[in-house]
Amino acid sequence: MRILISNDDGYQALGIVALHGALKDIADVEVVAPEHNNSAKSNALTLNAPLYVHRAANGFRYVNGTPADCVHIALTGLLDYRPDLIVSGINNGANMGDDTIYSGTVGAAMEGYLFGIPAVAFSQTQKGWAHLDGAAAMARQIVQKLIAGTLPKSGEHPWLLNVNVPNRPIQALTEIKVCRLGRRHAAESVITQVSPRGETMYWIGSAGAAKDDADGTDFHATALGQVSVTPLKVDLCDHASLSPWVSRVGAWGPLAGEGPA
Repeated sequence: MRILISNDDGYQALGIVALHGALKDIADVEVVAPEHNNSAKSNALTLNAPLYVHRAANGFRYVNGTPADCVHIALTGLLDYRPDLIVSGINNGANMGDDTIYSGTVGAAMEGYLFGIPAVAFSQTQKGWAHLDGAAAMARQIVQKLIAGTLPKSGEHPWLLNVNVPNRPIQALTEIKVCRLGRRHAAESVITQVSPRGETMYWIGSAGAAKDDADGTDFHATALGQVSVTPLKVDLCDHASLSPWVSRVGAWGPLAGEGPA
């Protein structure tokens, strides 16, 4: 069993060190992670600058790019094998609800998924690394369960899982619950400041509070001390709207400049 580990907090983050430590004796693991923090980089790839790979003293490899860059490079030339599983994290903070769209942690896992490899992203629900050993132990348990019998066989469609672990000791994590994504309110207003040169600077505001945290959501489960597991997909097509849009667009008629001369 070969596992590729990445993250978005950077190769020196406590979360990826703990994750590697939790998995290194149950599989052949390799780390390819960003050089610096790349939170909220989603699935971004670096196309207009060269990328460099270096090896740290602990054996981790790091890239001057995004989380998706790291996995993409690993799968398209850096590694001389195809990993059986991609594991991303452990992130310093939650990736629930709308956060998954922006998450570099999920982005790294999704890059593997797009290459047909099953992937799982792990996050702690609060920042600060409290009870990180509990999250690492839970990640180990879940990965062991996954590789014991549910990895897709050759030709089968892979899966992508998003896991959020409350910052609690392992004994206080009540259960694992499969959940749908919740929703957040709109983000708070941008923060403006004036630079030393007199220019206005803008800082993205904090994420909005939970809007849909009803029973069955990841927000609700983790608030109860449960570990949330949410299967994700990448298809953004609104299939239910295809037929209504066919009728709507058909009513537009020919575009200007088209049709008989």
